[in-house]
Amino acid sequence: MAKNDAMTEFKTESKGLRLDLVLNCILFRIFITAIHQEQVFKYLDEQERAKEEATFIEQLDINKTLTEQASQPKNNAVGKGSLDLEHCGSSSIQRFGGEDRGYDERKKMQQQQLRQWCSQGIQERENKIVEEQQKQNEYSKYVMDEDKLRCQMAKEEQGHRQEVENMVQMENRRLAEERQGRQRETQEKERLLEDSETRHVITSPFFCEETDYAQSVVSEHRVRPDHFKGFTTERMNSIIEANDSVVAEKEALRREEDMIEQGWAAKQSEMVLRMEEVEKKKRQLVAEENKIQADTLKTQREELKQKQIKMEQDRFGSIGNGFFQKFGTSCR
Repeated sequence: MAKNDAMTEFKTESKGLRLDLVLNCILFRIFITAIHQEQVFKYLDEQERAKEEATFIEQLDINKTLTEQASQPKNNAVGKGSLDLEHCGSSSIQRFGGEDRGYDERKKMQQQQLRQWCSQGIQERENKIVEEQQKQNEYSKYVMDEDKLRCQMAKEEQGHRQEVENMVQMENRRLAEERQGRQRETQEKERLLEDSETRHVITSPFFCEETDYAQSVVSEHRVRPDHFKGFTTERMNSIIEANDSVVAEKEALRREEDMIEQGWAAKQSEMVLRMEEVEKKKRQLVAEENKIQADTLKTQREELKQKQIKMEQDRFGSIGNGFFQKFGTSCR
């Protein structure tokens, strides 16, 4: 039964781990989708901004071209048509071979055709812009719809995940309650077994035999070894008291030894202090003697220096005041 419960708990924990992995994958997918949507919106904004700038530059170029054309001098040449014979000569009505008489009409037709082409090109360009704008709007709508759908799917997935988590939580709570109930039952059974075993030990004759049965009939202080069932209570108390007295004696000896050790340590510390004081005084005496010797040596050096100076001065001798007074006073 315990093995089956352990397997059930292991399967439940395994399912919980797989559910966490699935939730992490879903959250990672939602995060990647959000990043992709942000990049798409940014790209669309950049494309739209680039197109607007290109359209604005193209419009500026067209306006500049129109302004340059309007600033140029107009063609004021006399248009061809009926001739004024009063102002023209006879040569004006001449016709030459190979003359192109349909030039004016062809020129007008070409100008009209060019205008038509220009208007058609402008119209095609506007239609293209409108078509691109429409495609852009359709794509934006598609992206928005896709985002809404993804958000809806994410909400549904979140709701489903919450339901699964609640189910797993309820299942784990139920299994935990069942396990706690089994543990309480097991503890109660063990307690009852211990109580019954204790009562059996207390009331069993085998464990509660009389110690007086081992006492010898011949003498009261003797015990039969074959009937010995343990010491009596008085004997046990006497043994315990003897042990206590031995422990107390050992404790007293230990304390006495500690006191001796402390006295010896105090004496040693006092001797060390005295020796340090003697050593200190000895160093002071040595320092004083060294100082006296240094002063003596200094005095001797000064005397020697004075003596050397005097000897240097008297090296060649000198004639004093009484040198000539000694003449004529010899014993001869």
